[in-house]
Amino acid sequence: MIEIGKVNSFVVSQKTQSGLYLKESDSNSDAEVFMPSSLAPIRVDIEQNIEAFVYLDSKGDMIATEQIPYAAVGEYALMKVVDTQDFGAFFDWGIEKDLLVPGNEQKTKVIIHEFHLVRVCLEAGTNRVYGTTKLGAHIKESDFDIAEGQKVLIVPAQQTPLGYRVIIDKKFIGMIYSSEIFSNVQIGTSYQGVVKKIREDGLVDAALQVQGIQNLVEAKNKILEMLAANGGQSPLNDKSSPEAIKQTLGMSKKSFKSAVGMLYKERKIVISKTGIKIK
Repeated sequence: MIEIGKVNSFVVSQKTQSGLYLKESDSNSDAEVFMPSSLAPIRVDIEQNIEAFVYLDSKGDMIATEQIPYAAVGEYALMKVVDTQDFGAFFDWGIEKDLLVPGNEQKTKVIIHEFHLVRVCLEAGTNRVYGTTKLGAHIKESDFDIAEGQKVLIVPAQQTPLGYRVIIDKKFIGMIYSSEIFSNVQIGTSYQGVVKKIREDGLVDAALQVQGIQNLVEAKNKILEMLAANGGQSPLNDKSSPEAIKQTLGMSKKSFKSAVGMLYKERKIVISKTGIKIK
């Protein structure tokens, strides 16, 4: 069954001057989807397998595109308002077609050029794809396929007094807290992170640094690399301020002290009142 608002696997069944006709690659159905030439690959052959995103055009017909949107149905993305009308607003979706967020799906009335956290939805019965900035109910209904300690892709979407509200693997909403951020964070940039806690309210507490023993290993390596780049020594030690450690190494003082202790026990460094150096 062709999934509207998602990427599907197809086989090219026909080529015409105006575009391609695609059939599902794993189905006996005769149903076809049209892909206009403007949205199709430059070179493609009959019977070739192709991945394509499917949506409905203004007439309600299915259209396929090689372009992949920022988010598919059931996913979240940070999107920019490109147009506003009485009935709603259009957001840059990352493809030729903009995503409509109807007025009644806006938590607060949006303004052109603003960025908002948007969830892509599919209207039952009509198969109309639309966006919403009213996220509460969707967050509470999150069906998690991630686990605590798992590495995930994190995109900061909004700065708050506590830290950053983030999108996790495009499918979940969570937080990374200011007290656990030790490097510069840019809104809309993708980072590797880790799940700290899956909460009962549907949110996820996450961190940009790997937790536990893996975090310690990475901290040790970062300290050794820093020492090697600075002639084998550094003025940093366990008396250094958290700010100095964060600015130099991008880690917490707790991680620094644990890693330095391990390196000392492994006889890889020497600790003194003036700092640390490679042994």
